[in-house]
Amino acid sequence: MNGDSEEIKIVFKCNREVIPGTVNACLDEIRKKTESHSINESILSRIQWVITELLTNAVKHSGQEESALNISISDFDLVLQKEDSGKPLHLTAQDSKKIIWPIENLSTPMDFPIYHNGMDSLCVRTDNAGKAIFFIETMADMEMPGLLTDTSEHFGLLIMTKASDQFTYEYDSLNKVNRFVCLFNLKSK
Repeated sequence: MNGDSEEIKIVFKCNREVIPGTVNACLDEIRKKTESHSINESILSRIQWVITELLTNAVKHSGQEESALNISISDFDLVLQKEDSGKPLHLTAQDSKKIIWPIENLSTPMDFPIYHNGMDSLCVRTDNAGKAIFFIETMADMEMPGLLTDTSEHFGLLIMTKASDQFTYEYDSLNKVNRFVCLFNLKSK
């Protein structure tokens, strides 16, 4: 593969029955576009998790009939970008505070935890009213959540944050577009 990036554009009909076929079509295209330098299977597995979660979230939360999934591949990285014109992202912080993008009256950068799985805490950093950067903090003490009774909607965000090398969300208020972006370093171990 040369230094130019390869683009794959998929229009996803927000229907849960087509998720497996769409995921497989994406993976087939990624394999074709990266055949000159074989992609590490562990990276491909992480990409599969994220695509599955992005499409599942489109079905569950966007409220739209379709979403766009754009995949950009270069020699060094792969970027998944899902866009829709559905409702902006709503999160519930661990203190039960509701956070809705774009964040109004943001005067200083904010970091806040939104979910934990007992070992890792999913956090969001925002210094821009329309953008969220997801990151993981390891918890000092293990604290098991009630997974059977309290599996948060934010669990999928934890999956995408842990699986990708960078995960961001941006709400484009001018065009009323949600943009979820996951970056994968193709040269990682």
